[in-house]
Order: sequence, then structure tokens, then C-alpha cells
Amino acid sequence: NTSLFRACETFQNQNLQPSEKLAIFLQGIVVETEMRTNTCFNMTSQLPSGGGATITSGDWSGVGTGLNGEMWDFQTCTLNVEHIGFGPDSMFPLRPWTQEWMFRHCQDRFGVAPDPYKLVQKWNFDDLSSINATRILLTNGLNDGWSVGGIKYNISDTVLALNFENG
Repeated sequence: NTSLFRACETFQNQNLQPSEKLAIFLQGIVVETEMRTNTCFNMTSQLPSGGGATITSGDWSGVGTGLNGEMWDFQTCTLNVEHIGFGPDSMFPLRPWTQEWMFRHCQDRFGVAPDPYKLVQKWNFDDLSSINATRILLTNGLNDGWSVGGIKYNISDTVLALNFENG
């Protein structure tokens, strides 16, 4: 009966609204934190570093904390723009993703404009075989949630996809 188990039970409860699930989860964090330290949970400890850092970032599933979080947030504002939103079936509150929001966030945080097609255009990722790409190995750990966006099939005899079923 661990904290993680209780959190999973809460988020899997079909009878609760998303806001109720979040409230129960956060209340559990506060209670456990108070039991350990008798202080409030410091939400700013979850922020990436750098100017203009907020709990909201380019990757809505989270960018991490400190300098690592700042670097990932910058990546999602430049070369790795991700279209991530939360729908009605998510454990998170409804939050549709828009390019307008992403542009404002990246301008405010880093002074850059997101370019979601830059890598595709620069390296022709949308048509590797037409540029005679050779000796490229694309790897996917199929247990990684991001593998759904990976190339999981051989494009040619020399542009190969290697999928790790338990990776």
C-alpha cells in the first residue's frame, strides 16, 4: 500500500472527475510531506531553471527540474516541437494544445519561435530513401511511450529500424 499504489488507484477511479482525482492526489502529497518534514510542499522545486520558468512548459507532460528542465524546454521550443495536449480521457485537466500558445511560451521564455518542421526540412526525414540515405539505424524501445512517434519499419536495405520489444 505505497504512495504510488494509492495514486494509481485514485487516477484509475472511473467515478471521480479529473479535478477530484488531482485534488486527492495533491492532498496525499501534502499529508505525506507534512508527516516527514512538517512543512508545506515547495512547488517551485518542480520548476526548470532559467528566466521565465513556469510549471507550464513546451512539453506538457513535463520537462523536469533545474538545468535539465531548462534545456528540454528549450529543445521543445526549437527543434523538437511536440504537439501534446490533454483530452477528456486524460488524468490531467482538459488542455488543448495550440501553436499560438506554443509560440507565446517560447517567445516569453527564450525569445525564439518554434519551428516544428525544421529538422524534417533540413534532413528530409519525411523521405529518407529519395535522398539515397544509407547506413542509418533507427532504434525504438517499444516500452517507451515516445516510441509511437518513431520509425519502426525498414525504409530501405540500408536504412533500418531496430525495435527493442522490452526496451
